[in-house]
Amino acid sequence: MDAKEAKTTARSLAEQFRDPNRLRVLASVVMLAVGYLGIYLPLASHLDETSRALQKERQRQALFTETDCLRLQAERFADRVPAGTDNNEWIQYVLQGVRKYPLKMTALDAGSSERLGPYQAVQLTVELEGNYSDLDAFLAWLETNRRLFRVDSAKIAPAKGDEGRLVMQLTLWGLRS
Repeated sequence: MDAKEAKTTARSLAEQFRDPNRLRVLASVVMLAVGYLGIYLPLASHLDETSRALQKERQRQALFTETDCLRLQAERFADRVPAGTDNNEWIQYVLQGVRKYPLKMTALDAGSSERLGPYQAVQLTVELEGNYSDLDAFLAWLETNRRLFRVDSAKIAPAKGDEGRLVMQLTLWGLRS
């Protein structure tokens, strides 16, 4: 395109936009393009970055809150988890609990120990014989003593040859640090 053609094209464009309605449309299109390209696109990417960062910080805050809650829960029962105990000490503790009731212990076995986070879980298998109320009282002692026990399984069956007596087999888990 030479200079003469460029001048004629510019003149014809200028003539087209002497009409105020066409000039308004052109100005509106130019303003929309400048607004979209110059303002919206940079701000949209910044908003997306900020939204991702905010979501990440909310997740971190939720994790901190949950960690604090778990720490408070652990502090509430820390005095119920004995330190420096072994399987024999747990057996002695359960024997002391059994001796409080008129129960006959037919078996007591310390099973494996498993790691549960910062704690150690001790498995004990106990077989007791007695009447229902004494067995119930022993279970109540397990629930209310100062140590943390979990009854993993309990099987109750009538004792052979003795009316009114029951045999209870328990699998217990005790928590120690």
